[in-house]
Amino acid sequence: MACRWMSKIIRSLCVFLLCSTAGWTACSIINESNEQAPKMNDVLGLLLTEMDSCPKDVFALRELLKQLGLKLDTTMVANRGFHNPSQGSFSLFEMVSGNAKLTTATTVSPGEFFFGHFTAVDDANHLIADQNPVKDSLMIEALAWDQQKRVFNFYELRGEGEQGQWFYRGDSQDIFADNEWLHRQEDPFHPKFGRRLRCSGCHGAGGPIMKELDSPHNDWWEPNRKLDFGGREADKKLAEILETLVPPDYLAKNVVIGLRKLLDTHSSQQQSLSLQEQLRPLFCPVELNLASDSATNDENKDEVIIPTGFFVDERLVDTPITILVARAFYQLAYKRVGSNFPETNLEDADHAWLTPVKARSDRMAIDALIARGVIDDKFVADVLGIDMTNPVFSSIRCQLLRFLPELSFGWREKFIANLVKSSEPVAHELAQNLVNPELTPRFYRARAQQFLENCRIKLKNPENVAELYKLLVQRRKEIRTSEISANPRGQILEPGFRVIFPESEIEDQRKLTLTLDCHVEEEA
Repeated sequence: MACRWMSKIIRSLCVFLLCSTAGWTACSIINESNEQAPKMNDVLGLLLTEMDSCPKDVFALRELLKQLGLKLDTTMVANRGFHNPSQGSFSLFEMVSGNAKLTTATTVSPGEFFFGHFTAVDDANHLIADQNPVKDSLMIEALAWDQQKRVFNFYELRGEGEQGQWFYRGDSQDIFADNEWLHRQEDPFHPKFGRRLRCSGCHGAGGPIMKELDSPHNDWWEPNRKLDFGGREADKKLAEILETLVPPDYLAKNVVIGLRKLLDTHSSQQQSLSLQEQLRPLFCPVELNLASDSATNDENKDEVIIPTGFFVDERLVDTPITILVARAFYQLAYKRVGSNFPETNLEDADHAWLTPVKARSDRMAIDALIARGVIDDKFVADVLGIDMTNPVFSSIRCQLLRFLPELSFGWREKFIANLVKSSEPVAHELAQNLVNPELTPRFYRARAQQFLENCRIKLKNPENVAELYKLLVQRRKEIRTSEISANPRGQILEPGFRVIFPESEIEDQRKLTLTLDCHVEEEA
């Protein structure tokens, strides 16, 4: 009896101590299993667990970061087009850096801590930071570098009805695991993805992402070209945030720094991945970027620049050739297909010839493979030489990924043998490329250079511009049909939330291809 009584006291004391310990943590951070997340070693995870008060919205988080001595730089993008403020939908992406005054001094370097949040319109028609904690609303999304794990941790603050609740969603390694079978599906018509975190659908490289990475950063706020709020005033709280706005190239630089940090840290760990996973960014897209004419359509310049990355992987270009088309030809081309920008009376996006291009993150991954000695420049050029005029969404090139052996030892010989045994002509083409010493990187660069020159000449004809524009429409659609957009938990274009491209009235057509003499033709 005495033992049972003493046992109850001990159990009660244990419960009291556990509750007291939990009380020392200002914020509860829930993981995907709806349990308390373990302590993380990134600055966001540390401040959420160490500070006396828990930031339940973006205003409190920003104030807390400033109290810790950290610097905030903010960028802003129009979610539904530069000239479409109708819904008051904008995204703010903030970068954090400096020395945090936590229990232990924590240095936050550029490229290590990002968070994003969104705007809305209130009943008084003011533009506001959307921090309404309605159930399951996304109030903040964040990623921060974990100094111990050496990966990015991903967080969300979601509405719980009365206030926000912090969630730890996973890290870079979870994204790699979720995307293990990307472009390697047993059944491509029923692709399978892991379900560890929602972020896997967009952040395929495991780190920060910015689709409009290179200038001119279509749809982003610039100091000399600010976004149109539709005549609305920002309320006081949002106005304070807008005071820290910086040009989008600040974010672009930080994104690249973050990606580089992740690649450098994980170069050795990448060796634990299958060879197909390691070389996937060479054969297939993992992420994508967007490129366009450098001038805005508002400037109405006489000529439009078509980005080189539309024609060919820029790795194959030694001397850039500027491909210009007359604006009159360009306008005729998009009018023919009934181009219209959703929710507006406009016919085009803010910048002309807005197109998907090979992602910087994929190109950086290829550079890392070369630096590690996994592949060399000739191997890269041999692969990119397959369907060379389709630099991003080439199903022909991507399907060759499956011929790579899983293991790395003696893989080149096995790869060539697998290609030779195949009944597919494109596999034989790559096998011949790989063993032909005369097909050097210089050879492919010369071929790419001649191809670009052919295009420069051909596009002086308005009919050729019109045909090439149809190919542009197809490539925009290919983003949605690509496997990178098949993850049920998230898609890189964020459909329904972002409006990026104009739409067209082109009916279903046979797939178009671009020949080396720059002729657009229907696929046989």
